[in-house]
Amino acid sequence: MEPILIGNSRWKNGLLLLVSLGFVVAQLSLLSDPNFKELRWEMYGVVVFFGCCAAFFIWQLFDSRPRLKIDDAGINDRTLGVGVIPWVEITDAYVKSIKGNDFVCLIVRDPTIWTSKFSPVQKRLISVNRSMGFQELNINLSGIKANTSQIHELILKMSAAARN
Repeated sequence: MEPILIGNSRWKNGLLLLVSLGFVVAQLSLLSDPNFKELRWEMYGVVVFFGCCAAFFIWQLFDSRPRLKIDDAGINDRTLGVGVIPWVEITDAYVKSIKGNDFVCLIVRDPTIWTSKFSPVQKRLISVNRSMGFQELNINLSGIKANTSQIHELILKMSAAARN
């Protein structure tokens, strides 16, 4: 199988960059208005927050590394930070969406192999994910240029082939 490399969606990150910059510009223009003098610190907070968001989206816009790699060895979602998950480890998968953001939830043989590589924050979020119907390992497809159903079908096909 030829490796499938999927990168970030440039137009989505560009759109989010424009929205972030819009909030920064709006808050900066309100800072000069004397009617909003008592909200000055809150407005600075908004400028800092959306300024950081804008910096992140600029970084994402120019990040050419693949975020998702699918090949004969398995699947690697760079945002998970666990490395390649071999096909034989994946027993099933299903799609879950929250507010238009798609995820492929992976059911694996032994989740602890992978969750041991998580940061302390990620480990604390596992119970929250489970309560919302997710798994320990979830491939986040928001912000990338990929068809959710095709990715899901490919994961099911490759993992079934590896088990046989």
